[in-house]
Amino acid sequence: MAKVIDVMVCDSNGNGLSGQTVKVYGKTPVKTDSTGKAAIVIEGSVSIYVNGFQVYNGSASSAPNPLIHRKG
Repeated sequence: MAKVIDVMVCDSNGNGLSGQTVKVYGKTPVKTDSTGKAAIVIEGSVSIYVNGFQVYNGSASSAPNPLIHRKG
């Protein structure tokens, strides 16, 4: 079953970073908005990448929501 999760990309101070690329393997990439958030649809076994780096690999049912990725 598919579910929507939010991916939050922030700097080391917790400030959201806009324009970051979020991609689910095999899907079209999306960019984070002005708050650093991107909504993605996932299902089954999934790999999630931020700017080309894997930030999650596992089952969609176990994925954190939101998935927070800190850069730096």
